[in-house]
Amino acid sequence: MRRTSAPQIPPFPQPRFAGGVNTGPLAALTALLAGVVALLAVAVSGDGRWPDWRLAAVLVGVAVLSHVLLWAGLVAPVRRFGDAMARMVTEDRADVVPRSRAGELDRIALALYRFHRIRPGRRRLRSRRHVSLAVAPCLAAVLVLGWAIPAAAATVGGVAPQADLVAREAGAGAGARAQELGAALRDGLTVLERAADPPTGAAVADPATTAAQALEAEALFRSVSVVDASGQPVATAGRPPAAPLDAVGQESRVVQANTSGAEPLVVASTPMWDGESRLVAEFDPRGLNNVLRADGVHTRVIDAQQATVLDTAGYTAFAPLNDPALSTIAATASTGAPAIATPEGERVAAAARVGAPGSAIDVGWVLIEDQDVAAAAFAGDDSRRAALVVIVVSASLALAALGWTAVTVVTPARRLVRHVEALAAGNPVPPLAAQRLDEIGTAVAATNRFAAARARPGAVIA
Repeated sequence: MRRTSAPQIPPFPQPRFAGGVNTGPLAALTALLAGVVALLAVAVSGDGRWPDWRLAAVLVGVAVLSHVLLWAGLVAPVRRFGDAMARMVTEDRADVVPRSRAGELDRIALALYRFHRIRPGRRRLRSRRHVSLAVAPCLAAVLVLGWAIPAAAATVGGVAPQADLVAREAGAGAGARAQELGAALRDGLTVLERAADPPTGAAVADPATTAAQALEAEALFRSVSVVDASGQPVATAGRPPAAPLDAVGQESRVVQANTSGAEPLVVASTPMWDGESRLVAEFDPRGLNNVLRADGVHTRVIDAQQATVLDTAGYTAFAPLNDPALSTIAATASTGAPAIATPEGERVAAAARVGAPGSAIDVGWVLIEDQDVAAAAFAGDDSRRAALVVIVVSASLALAALGWTAVTVVTPARRLVRHVEALAAGNPVPPLAAQRLDEIGTAVAATNRFAAARARPGAVIA
């Protein structure tokens, strides 16, 4: 027999993934069952009212049904197909590759028959409906979403708010954030006082150094200036001051230097050690706004004219407070007494004064928090928040596994369909590279070797 040189083809690969094409479906099943366990753990560790046991029971059904669909519509057909393609190379016969209900695999089989000049009619298979390999992952994804979306809606929307409890928590939250804002102003003033009057025995720095050290010591400052007795700046650190340097006076305190303009100008000032000059700092409104931020809560601060000076939801500086309910509790809180209201029964509002009346940081501000009652109740329900996290995470992981299955199984199978059909049409095509060494990778390698043997009938393939 005449021997000819064979094309260089790598050794026939064996699958190197323990799960093969079942890796993605197994990962989806694991994510969903882990979600079941986590939901039961939340129910046991919480007050037992939520999540309902039926939520976990339905998820078990979704996990099992999804895996059955994936096994019947994708895993089992691809595994049989991979074994048949390996036999095709061993026996050098294309007719060992069976027809399949999976559309992509059936097209590959028919193309191999044409390539090997086998008439499909000899297979004695009646015509059947073909289903794409992508159908099973898509149906499984629909099942997962069909559980996750109603489960999340029931978890968030099923909370029963207790108005009294929500109002008390809102009042406590507003008071705490008012204290935080007041503490931020007080800390800034304290930094100035320490820089302006160094302790006994400490070295007295020059004005520029004093201003730079104060600016570095307090992150909420955007500028610090040393001002002489005539009100003129001697040295400035940071951006040029926007507020008038004589807005405070000679005492140590914090003031709001304007009632109109593009932004509120909040200034702290304290006399320096020499008794003539003053140290003046300007707060950054954005930094003060960040002190107020809290999840799920709309917080704003108004001045003595009930104009907005800070707002966590974005705002126009000095916009008037037009809500009558909020205006009423702001007026009450401005006297120093906390105020709480539930306008229209659907939201809760709380107000607290920033800084004690007459103190060095009393700028006449009132902090107001406004939030939806149901949202506030959900934020305070640890069991429902934990259940929502479990639902979102388990569904997301399962959907990611299904998407990965489509990318690593369906897409390579369709690529192999186009390759084999081109071979059957007699088009010169190079060997196809396997994406992964699983069952589809086995089929790709088998196709390459089978095509090489047909291209050179006398070749000896190592």
